[in-house]
Amino acid sequence: MDNYAEFLQRLDTTAASLKDRNEALGRVRVVVAKALEENDYGFRQWAQRLGQVEKLLVGKATPEQAGLRELHAVASNMQSVFRTRSERVGERLAAVDERMGELDGPIHDLNLSKVRLTTSRRVTEEREKLGRAVQDLAGTAEGADAVVPDVGLRDDLKRAREAVVLAEALLELKES
Repeated sequence: MDNYAEFLQRLDTTAASLKDRNEALGRVRVVVAKALEENDYGFRQWAQRLGQVEKLLVGKATPEQAGLRELHAVASNMQSVFRTRSERVGERLAAVDERMGELDGPIHDLNLSKVRLTTSRRVTEEREKLGRAVQDLAGTAEGADAVVPDVGLRDDLKRAREAVVLAEALLELKES
């Protein structure tokens, strides 16, 4: 039964390490998501400016068109810059999300293993207690100080032990 504690400790240590990594990625995700939001906003603003400049270019005289064409070129270039930046930041955000997803599965599996191991530990402890109680009631050498065995109690304990064994077997089947 001492092995249970060692395995539970290993599960806890590993889960804590993965949770720390996941939390760090969560903090990175917040920063990258904010950068994506800001770049998307910049893209939309430059697209809006480009549209306004294009409207002004329609029907303007030649001297005014030169300045508007320059503004059009700048707005078009900046829109392209922000679109490219948004795509790159979006890819980084997707990569962070993927890494977080990769960690979620093992963290869940570790927690599930811990629950199963803890349950198995409790079942084993109860089985040992019931075994000792049955031995005490049967008047074995280990239970020599028992007063008078109660036949009904012995049968109840025997049924309880069988129920624990069946529950343990069911647990093992479900884990398979």
